[in-house]
Amino acid sequence: MEMHAELDRRAFIRQLAVLAGGAATAACSAGVVTGPRGFPPDTTPPVTPPTSLDGMFVSARARGLTFGCGLNYAGLSDAALLAAHTRESGMVVPIAQGAWNQTHPGPSTWNFSVMDDLWSWAQSVHLPMRGTHLVWHQALPAWFSANVTSANASQYMRDHIQAFLGRYKGLFHSWNPVNEAVLPSDGRPDGLRNSPWLQLMGPQYIPQAFNFAAQVDPSATLVYNEFGIEEDTPLADRKRQFTLQLLQSLVQQGVPIHALGMQSHIAANSAIDASKLTAFLDAVAALGLRIFITELDVKDQTLPANIAARDAGVAAMYHTYLSAMLAHPAVSVVITWGLSDRLTWLTNQAPRPDGLPVRVLPLDDQLQRKPAWTAIVNSFTGR
Repeated sequence: MEMHAELDRRAFIRQLAVLAGGAATAACSAGVVTGPRGFPPDTTPPVTPPTSLDGMFVSARARGLTFGCGLNYAGLSDAALLAAHTRESGMVVPIAQGAWNQTHPGPSTWNFSVMDDLWSWAQSVHLPMRGTHLVWHQALPAWFSANVTSANASQYMRDHIQAFLGRYKGLFHSWNPVNEAVLPSDGRPDGLRNSPWLQLMGPQYIPQAFNFAAQVDPSATLVYNEFGIEEDTPLADRKRQFTLQLLQSLVQQGVPIHALGMQSHIAANSAIDASKLTAFLDAVAALGLRIFITELDVKDQTLPANIAARDAGVAAMYHTYLSAMLAHPAVSVVITWGLSDRLTWLTNQAPRPDGLPVRVLPLDDQLQRKPAWTAIVNSFTGR
């Protein structure tokens, strides 16, 4: 098993090296800024893979799953964290990287230096990498509102997708052409978020983004990514309903969509109804779509300060949720939104009321495996 896993990684990186030259040439068009380091060179020296292949990705692969962990740019400066990623993860997933305000700093300029650095590191340790959001209502650059109109929004979208996805054509595991387009509380009968894109282009901005992406890279796996559709609450019920409605519409229109991404930022005290989840997953799978868990973490705000009790509560939710999801054959990818508590967005987005550091990911801030790690592995192995 371990030998086959490592051979798979080596085969993947050989493919990256072959394809990178073509992608780099395509990216050197007028107006594209690559940053101080430019595109990662084809001659990146290989790093010896870890000899201890007992990480989470091994258990996932044995189940037929792809397992990955999110990594932000600051993590590239943390050698110990990177070593943990090579041990535990089967895929690199950018966190808080790749948004328009980073990659598209001017109306006709792009900057992919951060994405290039992440890709270069992933290549060096023989890991595939997942793409990021191509169209999102957040993190738009300052120039957007002054330059983008209903008359030119489609062209700006097309240009952005051409530059971004085209740069890494054939290299990444999958992409999110559209992220978080559903928000029932905005009051529209179709449940769509009243985002800048919807205001400029109407609901057709969603199929257009997928179509543009498929035109740039017909081989790309394209994912619609959404949050808040996991728990057993009236709000989640409504969001599942409208998300399914959107997916049905895209499939009926012949839009090139291949998977639903369920972000899965859940709380340790969340109510999870396995029967409701299964019914939803059945409906998604009936459309011919796969299901990815794309940003999994478990918030510990409501748990006691005691570390043992808190870790047990977080681990229990990982196991409950993953066991319910992985019972469905359409679920093929699991990604935790980070690997270690030393770098998690929940430190700022969901801090504990007592001020204690959050403990929300599989490894603690010293990179030691926690009960959450065991719970994830047990869910992969059916224990």
